[in-house]
Amino acid sequence: MPRRPAAALATSGEVLRLIRTGEAVTRADIGRVTGLSRPAVSLRVTELLDRGLVVENSEGPSTGGRPPARLAFNASGGVVLVASLGASRTQIAVCDLAGAELARTDLGIDVEEGPDVVLPLVMRTWSDLLGDRPASLVRGVGLGVPATVEFAARRTESARIMASWTGVAIPPIIEESFPVPVFLDNDVNVIAIGEHRAIYAGEADDLLFIKVSTRIGSGVIAGGEILRGALGAAGEIGHIPVRHGGGVLCRCGNTDCLDSVASGTALLKTLRARGHEVKTLADVVALVRAGDAETMTVIRDAARMLGEVVASAVNLLNPAVVVLGGDVAETFQPLVSGVREVVYRRSTALSTRNLRIERSRLGPAAGITGCAHMVLDHILSPEAIDSPH
Repeated sequence: MPRRPAAALATSGEVLRLIRTGEAVTRADIGRVTGLSRPAVSLRVTELLDRGLVVENSEGPSTGGRPPARLAFNASGGVVLVASLGASRTQIAVCDLAGAELARTDLGIDVEEGPDVVLPLVMRTWSDLLGDRPASLVRGVGLGVPATVEFAARRTESARIMASWTGVAIPPIIEESFPVPVFLDNDVNVIAIGEHRAIYAGEADDLLFIKVSTRIGSGVIAGGEILRGALGAAGEIGHIPVRHGGGVLCRCGNTDCLDSVASGTALLKTLRARGHEVKTLADVVALVRAGDAETMTVIRDAARMLGEVVASAVNLLNPAVVVLGGDVAETFQPLVSGVREVVYRRSTALSTRNLRIERSRLGPAAGITGCAHMVLDHILSPEAIDSPH
């Protein structure tokens, strides 16, 4: 390996990155990769050891004599608090510095009750999940919320949808109880991050995640990174209008938005209007299993409309894989099959040549995984490690 100038990889943050990725696992490796002197390597490694980010043992490969000490990232050197809020169901967890769950609980929370009710409940749950772990171990906090999020400004922007959350700067509220970096993003963005990191990293770095649940949204992974757009509004697939939607008024104020005609809420509304007594998706599942023809027609219509919008997104973004997740997509295989059929028929030949359309493999766990990595990508970055603390 060619020797790099010391200035290129001279900081403690860069050394931690090398250890985390496995590019350098001994002090000699670090010196060889970075060009740093032995005293400089020792100084940076000692700092990382003192901060609990790295551990050292004597299991390194030997070339004769005493084996060199091996360096490893210390995933147990801290925790992150995460919560993936959905319209009706929320996952709350404590994760280690590798993103693995240490403790988790799922709650039925109506986010429409607003931040004054929901956020204190989430923070109390974190405290409970921490148990005997000292608060000093908390390194960061991450939340996904079912609303448009202006990521850089760290606030929700949800006019006419989740009105009580509109313009709320959530991080400062949490920082009063947990004085650590707090990160906020749209719920589908964090799910897309989670699905990509856990399943597709290194395999497909251009991914479109579609969540079909109480509502419909999407997250876009482009070149291995989440695509948020100029202000954070990228991925609002649920508010793209569809053809032949029947003039249904959407919560956003427009008509025939995909969310208003093909979401889980829309399926229930349509079936009720046709005389079926359905309260939850479980009731719809029962109708499907009973072979109810009208229910299957409603699901196929939803699949057609969803497929048309996804086909346009495929033409625009050319992802390697489209992942369909959320309660509806995970429950109804005919919907997934219908989307697949429309996309392959309506998207361009090149964009679908190697395209895979799959159901989520992580399910609800994707939100927790994504929130954790959203935080870890920031707090363990070389810039964050090297900033004054």
